[in-house]
Amino acid sequence: MTASASQTAHRVWQRMPQGWIEFRALGDRSPDEWIARYLESGDGWLPDEARTAITEGFHAGVRMFSDVPFDFAGVSIVLGERPAVSFLCTHVVVTTEDEVADAAALHRLLPLGRFGDDGTAETFTSPDGRAGTVSSGLLSRGGIDSVMTVGEIRLPDAAGTVLIMGMCSDPEQRQELAVLTAFALSMTQYLPEGVEPELPEGARFEAALDGE
Repeated sequence: MTASASQTAHRVWQRMPQGWIEFRALGDRSPDEWIARYLESGDGWLPDEARTAITEGFHAGVRMFSDVPFDFAGVSIVLGERPAVSFLCTHVVVTTEDEVADAAALHRLLPLGRFGDDGTAETFTSPDGRAGTVSSGLLSRGGIDSVMTVGEIRLPDAAGTVLIMGMCSDPEQRQELAVLTAFALSMTQYLPEGVEPELPEGARFEAALDGE
């Protein structure tokens, strides 16, 4: 039997790199409280125009994802010589072990149908030894080029499957998006209420996210 994690007595937990802007899983904070705390790190150097743009974009993202089944959805903004915005959305599907197909074999075929001849699929190993897959390909819509990823990994203890879709505004950052997708897959846990997450040895990052 399959079910969304939001339909169970568990919570989904995810850790993302520092600077991540979350739209979906804000914990016990209101959107105003969440973005105010996020922007505290910009006190003294972040221009008012940028602060306003980030705040407006954040609230637009919260509204857009307020009624979707994703457990997490958000963006990472990269500045500098190669500015870009990377987006990821995460969905945890609870399954039994006998319902699981060979994800690695499946994802080797997915890119051909999803992304065309440019599509690729790669496997990776999470810090705790689980095998995951990330497929990627270039997209062009309305004259705008981007890169997209689709990733999958089994949850620890085979409780279900983590599915992540990613997109980046800079097609040249395809590898970076694939690595971010694999990282998010590895750092997603499905926990009974009251149980705190345990990170793999050596994995210490900022911005823990909690979804109900």
